[in-house]
Amino acid sequence: MVHWWIAEVILTASAWWASHRLIQVRQSAAFLAAVCFALLGLASVIGAVKFGFQWQDRLNELHGLASRAFGVAGLYLLTMALLDWIGWLRLHRKLWLAHLADAALVFMLGVWLSRLSLFQLVIGLVMTLVAVSITVTLWQRRRRNQAGWLGLAVVVFLVNGLLIGGGPDSMLGLPIRMDLFHLCLALWVFCMVQVLSYSGNEPVAS
Repeated sequence: MVHWWIAEVILTASAWWASHRLIQVRQSAAFLAAVCFALLGLASVIGAVKFGFQWQDRLNELHGLASRAFGVAGLYLLTMALLDWIGWLRLHRKLWLAHLADAALVFMLGVWLSRLSLFQLVIGLVMTLVAVSITVTLWQRRRRNQAGWLGLAVVVFLVNGLLIGGGPDSMLGLPIRMDLFHLCLALWVFCMVQVLSYSGNEPVAS
């Protein structure tokens, strides 16, 4: 459907805004998350061009690969970012090339084994479990504002992946499945930025 490119443009803008915002935080966790959202922005801009110019035949493979790069390497980096942000696994920005190399190696292993979809499922599940654990921890620390944003992000991510999905098939008789999928991803990105823009160890105003 031609209108799919509009939701892709909204997602692209959200992803690049998030990446730019987090780069300015100048913390290792925010930097890794910024790369994750940059990968999402790359995939969505390819999707916007594909649907906007009706270039499905030309860009389907590239769009699919870019989407998997976000789903595997990007979500891997976001998982590491969350663990660093809460203080459970300390990373150092001086080693950011090593962190990116880790993500690239995981992605290339998935390509080599032809198991990118499985890798994305496992990494997405691990990232979700980490986010849930951090949400509970934040709530116990009385950081209710960030706990709320992260909890909302988890719900949106799960609903998007399990109930909506990114396929082109109709949902409830309407050709809106991909639109909802991309718009929910944009909302998820916004929620994550509300969490990662602040320190994981210091209280913030609610």
